[in-house]
Amino acid sequence: MLLAICTISLLGISSQSVAQPSTNTPVPGSIKQSYGDSTKQTPISLSTPQNILTPNDTSAVQQTKKETDWVTIVVSLLSLAVSSVVAYTSSFRQANIQLCFGRNIILFPVTKIDATTSSVTIAGVGFNLPITFYNWSPQGGTIQRIRLVVSKQNHGDFYDMTWTTFVKIGSAGNFEDDNLAQPIAVKGLSSINQVIRFDWITELGGKIFDLQAGNYELRIYGWTKNTEKPSLKYQNSFTLKDEDYQTFKDSVAANLSRAIWVSLDENEKPNQLVSRNTIDRLYSE
Repeated sequence: MLLAICTISLLGISSQSVAQPSTNTPVPGSIKQSYGDSTKQTPISLSTPQNILTPNDTSAVQQTKKETDWVTIVVSLLSLAVSSVVAYTSSFRQANIQLCFGRNIILFPVTKIDATTSSVTIAGVGFNLPITFYNWSPQGGTIQRIRLVVSKQNHGDFYDMTWTTFVKIGSAGNFEDDNLAQPIAVKGLSSINQVIRFDWITELGGKIFDLQAGNYELRIYGWTKNTEKPSLKYQNSFTLKDEDYQTFKDSVAANLSRAIWVSLDENEKPNQLVSRNTIDRLYSE
């Protein structure tokens, strides 16, 4: 902002300099000198001063000055444009919230406890998804709502789920509900991390989630304003291995809500004990 003020002041000075009329100083022709009471005047011949400008020289100087003033104006305008762009990007640019996933998606059977008999049954499938929301604009914004869409790869049916709760990892290492899902405020030039839970309950969705081993498509849609269409879109995929699917089936049979961690990054590897040659092959350029 200070740069813009200085630029405007410089523009004003340059404009006055261009608009100011030029004045020509007459060149003296001869100089006469008298001595005492003598009536005889003897003309004295003076040598021509070195820095007296002729009319042509004066015109050239004025032309050079005008060109210099115009260059100053152009530079000032460019400085004003640059300072305006800097002021907009640093203070006035609207929020531009984006999102990205964590390294894993956590799926688990959703249990339901009967209030009368206290019996536990499996009601559907739940997903915990770590998401980072980031905003590199100086202005803050809000995530109004988030939806998760999951589908078996090359399949026509999509399971479209709304967010239910924010979760956290408890002291025992298990996921615990932290709060109901609600709009998330993202400050300017900042980021925020949330683990968001999505549930597919048979009673609400009208159909059982047909979970099988194989490849799945994963989509996230987010709204930063109360509009019909989402403003945020992110897509990924994951593979449910046979052993993970068997673990899920065993949990359902035992009416347990056991978490299954599935990698969202094909380059993500579990902890492993390997040889020196394997390390060099994996990570050396």
